[in-house]
Amino acid sequence: MRYDKDRIQERLKTLATQHASPYSTLVCAMGDHWKPGSLEAVEKMVAYTRNEFGIDARFRTIKDMCYEPFDAIGSMRNVAYRLSLIEGFEFLMYLDNDVLPPEHTLVQLLHRHLPIASPQIVYPDGEAHGLATPTLTPDQGLVMCGSVVLSCVLFKTTVFLPWAINNFWGNAIGDDEEYHFTKLYMAGHMPFVDTDIQIMCVEPPHFPLDNKRTAEEVAAAQTNRPKLYVVR
Repeated sequence: MRYDKDRIQERLKTLATQHASPYSTLVCAMGDHWKPGSLEAVEKMVAYTRNEFGIDARFRTIKDMCYEPFDAIGSMRNVAYRLSLIEGFEFLMYLDNDVLPPEHTLVQLLHRHLPIASPQIVYPDGEAHGLATPTLTPDQGLVMCGSVVLSCVLFKTTVFLPWAINNFWGNAIGDDEEYHFTKLYMAGHMPFVDTDIQIMCVEPPHFPLDNKRTAEEVAAAQTNRPKLYVVR
């Protein structure tokens, strides 16, 4: 993967806004069921962002609200973005408990200064698991997508302002990511994948509603997931 610390530092200075704390980021993990090495990797990433770049990055675990697997993941995500808005952060990073991000993941995404940005997600077996993004060619810059997996995604907190009162992610499972990214598209936002950085997820992605579908419905949902559009 490509990483140029000096270039990123210079771009962060150039893109600094009038925000009270430019690039301040609340990093939120969904629950506390960490896979081996994941918690340490996330803590190292947050410390690197603070120590090497002077950015106010803070890490917080959102209490697990699920009675059955994934049945309240939407509620947990709602808590995270409301915290980021209330506490005045400019960015929010969602993380799952099975990611292994390189230490520069957050600053690399921040320097893109996009409303929604994700690293390229890969899995140990090299399979796509119903996602388009893991099959992208690495080190090709930004790719605009219909949706991205929420294993690791950086949002500008202003994206969620229209839903400051209402729940964006639904009260419980809600709907799969594609539904929510359709809502974001209607509000003028498209997610980007930064193929210059790849992070490993220990486990394949989970689509909560797949637990309520037949095998044929799951296959159809995977086939119909949004296509990719490459931005040059």
